[in-house]
Amino acid sequence: MEKILQQHTLKERIFKKLTNQSGCPLCSLIIDFEFSLLAKIQYNITQNDSFRKQIAMEGGFCDFHFKQFKKIANFKTNALLLKSLLEFGIHKDVFAEINCQLCKEINQFENELINYTAELFNDIDFYNRYKKSNGFCVIHLKGMLSNIKDEEIKRKILQIHREQIDNFKPILEMMNSVKSYFDIDISKRGLINVIIQKLVGRKATII
Repeated sequence: MEKILQQHTLKERIFKKLTNQSGCPLCSLIIDFEFSLLAKIQYNITQNDSFRKQIAMEGGFCDFHFKQFKKIANFKTNALLLKSLLEFGIHKDVFAEINCQLCKEINQFENELINYTAELFNDIDFYNRYKKSNGFCVIHLKGMLSNIKDEEIKRKILQIHREQIDNFKPILEMMNSVKSYFDIDISKRGLINVIIQKLVGRKATII
């Protein structure tokens, strides 16, 4: 029952993101998850000595998530983590592998999200919302297509994806005709990131 309830909540969140946001709804959900996980981990590093030691044993975080962690944590928590890493001696082996806990949990969440969303294309309401939206980034689209067995559904999804990209062409023409970024309607300024997502995926638009 708990899993069914979780999926129902997730379905509502995906529908809401797809309907109300201009970018990829899965990217948005992953960023939400990532931020929540960062907040939880920085708290545990500050309060829990055994957790902090575990992170140190794993080598800390990858380059990207170390930068994200540094932004969300205060200087004392950053210093505490770095002190633990040095005490564990991770710096003594330059070939030591970093087992980033953030990457591991986010990748697992992302894979489950892709698999679940692929199943939603059997829902006519979801399919119709997809047609009216800006769709998904290319990375998540490819992930979902690899999980869908029905070739006709895959063909329709790809056709809509191409049409969504074509719909951006007049907007780009308009952007090229204005003299200043601030002359562009505020509702359309973020579409540059949406187009980049459609072409190469979410990590290109995360700062």
